[in-house]
Amino acid sequence: MITRIASLLAWPVEARLRNAALAPVTEPANLGDLIAHYRARLPTFRPKWFDRLNPTDQARVDGLITAVLMVDGWLDAHADWQAGRAMRLPADALAEMRVTEAHWREKRVDFAFRRFNEHFARQIRGVLQGAAPLGRPWLGGWRYRLMVARVEQILRERQVEPALWFGTQPRRGWLNRPMAWSRIAWRVLTRRG
Repeated sequence: MITRIASLLAWPVEARLRNAALAPVTEPANLGDLIAHYRARLPTFRPKWFDRLNPTDQARVDGLITAVLMVDGWLDAHADWQAGRAMRLPADALAEMRVTEAHWREKRVDFAFRRFNEHFARQIRGVLQGAAPLGRPWLGGWRYRLMVARVEQILRERQVEPALWFGTQPRRGWLNRPMAWSRIAWRVLTRRG
């Protein structure tokens, strides 16, 4: 779990903090509960230069880390269900979209699962959008652009093939890294966040 998060972050996570528990005791009732759960864990994943940032950029970095944690919880959802742990997904959205235990048991990708996939990916992208201004300094924002590209890559793959959420690791195709770097280069050249 933490190993995957460390691979998505563009800065190192202290080794002694890599065992921080991320699974909640009970499933979060809604997105607000899920974000509150992550808010308590943000200091574990902040970069060492976090205190030198202004308050606005600190909030953006926290948002970026929250998006990474949301993706990580989504990637672990099936494994958490199999292990009998609480999933890091909002229970109200799962119920509203009618994603049931049968989806996890049968690895079923139907309309309900696809709808939840789109809904939750849209929420993660909304959090990423709030952090996008971090990537605007022409060269200084490369770390943040890299993180956005990594998260977007995972979301994009799973938008095309939602069954990938039932796997245990993000798919690492040989083109993934060059594609991420090309997106970052394009954002740098066009001065986008």
